[in-house]
Amino acid sequence: MEKKLSGKKLLLLGTSVASVSMVKYAQSQGAYVIVTDNLDPAYSAAKQVADEIADVSTRDIDALCKLAKEKQIDGVFCGVSEGNLLAVMQVCRKMGFPCYFTEKQWELCENKKLFKELCIKHGVPTPREYESDDTQLDPDVVTRFPVIVKPVDGSGAVGITICQNREELIAAYDVAKKASGSGRVIIEDYVVGTEITSVYTISDGEISLSILRDRYPSMDHPGVTAQFDASIAPSRFYKTYLAEVDPAVKEMLRNVGLKVGTVFFQGIANESGIYIFECGLRMNALCDYYNIGKLTGVNYMELLIDYALTGKSCGVMLEREQPDPDEFCCIFNMTAHGGKIGCLAGSEECRKLPYVINAEFLLSKGRVITDDNSMTQSVFRAYINAPSREALQKTICQMQELVQVKDTDGNNMLFLPFDVERIVDTVSMRK
Repeated sequence: MEKKLSGKKLLLLGTSVASVSMVKYAQSQGAYVIVTDNLDPAYSAAKQVADEIADVSTRDIDALCKLAKEKQIDGVFCGVSEGNLLAVMQVCRKMGFPCYFTEKQWELCENKKLFKELCIKHGVPTPREYESDDTQLDPDVVTRFPVIVKPVDGSGAVGITICQNREELIAAYDVAKKASGSGRVIIEDYVVGTEITSVYTISDGEISLSILRDRYPSMDHPGVTAQFDASIAPSRFYKTYLAEVDPAVKEMLRNVGLKVGTVFFQGIANESGIYIFECGLRMNALCDYYNIGKLTGVNYMELLIDYALTGKSCGVMLEREQPDPDEFCCIFNMTAHGGKIGCLAGSEECRKLPYVINAEFLLSKGRVITDDNSMTQSVFRAYINAPSREALQKTICQMQELVQVKDTDGNNMLFLPFDVERIVDTVSMRK
């Protein structure tokens, strides 16, 4: 039987956390994959598994279009990199390739200020914003603390600070402004509660909630929002989300005009409700398509590759979705302190454990980690679908014994181990 992407050529831009799995999926369906960036192949994991490589910069749109013509490319895509996705959009527009989003849709979803306005318009609950000139700070505009300060167009939690007083606000504003490409900043109430992430898959205009996850922040140094130990479904807040947030989110996505793709939302849940504060019109950096795909067979990464090469969703069956699964779907994350990585060990052994779908190091030996309180310090990640809390706890404990990350002097770089007793038995709670 002929594979659905046979004869197609995909140009993939750069290496990110999703790139290798994208290359392998496209190849498994018969596509020929060319990976380009200006990195040495030794530092580009996607190039190491590609059918062919090039050294064209992912920021040189004209050169990328020239390469696409020379190689008779059928479609272009990338992983989770926002910069590379914007390059994808420009190349697709010039070459007439399929692209799952428009420039206007991207701006509405990715610009924090425009997204907040979109939420308010459609009744999606969101934290209160302090109205001020978003390019110059007026400390007196904030009437109560804590607040969260972040760049309008940032990503990866870089430049985000929680502030308890005006002195911290002033310092945080400068940090956020430097992290913003446009030099613009947003200030909101910091809502205390459990961080949640909802993920939607869109196919032929149909919008489906794929999963809702609860985030377990790292206890290595409390107060940092971006660094976490685990993100787990089913969520404690599923019923509330389904009743109070999901209908408004779907209406908002329909209004934006999305026909195919994936969108994720981040929010805070507590006893007073759920507040959405972030959106991404892309695969989320945690790549939970591993968990979702294993659970239901619906894989938004595969949908995006199919669409990039064919302009079609290729028969995605959204009716299989289980956003409130009857097993634990866990993304387990390990984070490292600053320093130069001298030793990485244990990932292969982790992949052999029961219930583990995938496990991989996100950074390579020799990489220098900077203590910046962002997700860039994540060094290892595993995807686990387990039938019970006990099975999940055992798997995570085994991983924490197996994985080693040491600096060039042989010192342990990893954060404090995740206390698996923190895991809420959300599966049993529903029975």
